[in-house]
Amino acid sequence: MKKGLFCTFCLVFCCLFNAIAVERPKEEKIFVFGGDINLKFIQYVADLTGKENPVLCYFPTASADNSENIKYYNSICEKIGIEPHVMKVWVSSSGTNRSFENIIMNSDAIVVGGGNTLNMLGIWKYQGIDTILRKALKKGIIMAGGSAGSICWFENGISDSRPSALSLVKGLGLLPYSNCPHYSEIERKNLYHKMISNGECNAGFACDAGAGILFKNGRAVDFVTISDLSGTWFVKNRKGKIYEKKMHSQFLLKHDALSEKDLTYRNVGKKIKSIMLYPEGNTSPEKAYAAAIKKFRLGRQNISEKEYNSVMNISVEKVFVYDNKIAGVVNDAYKTSFGYGLWYFYNREGKWVSVGEDIGGKTLKESEITFREKAVLMLNKAEKE
Repeated sequence: MKKGLFCTFCLVFCCLFNAIAVERPKEEKIFVFGGDINLKFIQYVADLTGKENPVLCYFPTASADNSENIKYYNSICEKIGIEPHVMKVWVSSSGTNRSFENIIMNSDAIVVGGGNTLNMLGIWKYQGIDTILRKALKKGIIMAGGSAGSICWFENGISDSRPSALSLVKGLGLLPYSNCPHYSEIERKNLYHKMISNGECNAGFACDAGAGILFKNGRAVDFVTISDLSGTWFVKNRKGKIYEKKMHSQFLLKHDALSEKDLTYRNVGKKIKSIMLYPEGNTSPEKAYAAAIKKFRLGRQNISEKEYNSVMNISVEKVFVYDNKIAGVVNDAYKTSFGYGLWYFYNREGKWVSVGEDIGGKTLKESEITFREKAVLMLNKAEKE
């Protein structure tokens, strides 16, 4: 008898445990960024799913299902090796056999593009898409997006959706904060501060175009960026004054990028005219760079004195080296127009030979990231030549 009661108790306990396990709420993840979509943000969203071939569904609603935006998204998916999925709402749905709910609820993540926030939210409301998105978030489907695709998840945010002026627009309220994308634009920042100061919107989060924030269950847990020029901030009214806290952000890199530990680097900070004072020879990357500049920039006939002086004053800022085989020489030859230059050199039996020239980035950190992402590719190119 006791044994029977014990078995019955165990059976009931197991049933209750399984029921609780089934009903346990999913973790709600929302990833927002301050500008429109790009490869590193899409890769980040794909990684969040934890799946090898995730279904990432792109919503170009805010740009009226712009075909060029869709092509760009498709090209990103091709580069990172996933199948592109797009949900259009601006075209007739006749002839299709999938509802909006079917598309959304069978996705691993939703990625919302930029454009007109008000128009997008209006369409979502009258098509019932907003309700489906709430349901999808509770199911554990990841929500993501930039610009308009960022504002939409918050209580409200600063938008250019209305004619003639920036304004505060209402979002879906899935995150209990306000939001300001494109925060580096002074007009947006000023309006955002004003709205928070006078109580028209709550405290919230702001992102530059190259930075993003991951929220889990409504809490900001991860801050990322693609450049040291782009950041994220928490902004609130504290005793009548605006308080900004810049959040520490991790850099997003491509999957095959080298780690910092893979590199050796040194600060140089010398001009071409200074490097040329030493004996010639390609025994170091900076000497090889000076020789290349001398050949390609100073080797022409009838070079003016102004151009000659300009070339001689080019500064070599840093040198990055990987495995003592491939080096990147960071220089300021194009700083006023494009940013820092990055010239690659290959170590061939102790002599550094040119592999190719590139734009490193607007900052030295961006140039380092460019080298870390391209060094292996340039090394493979050099070894095949």
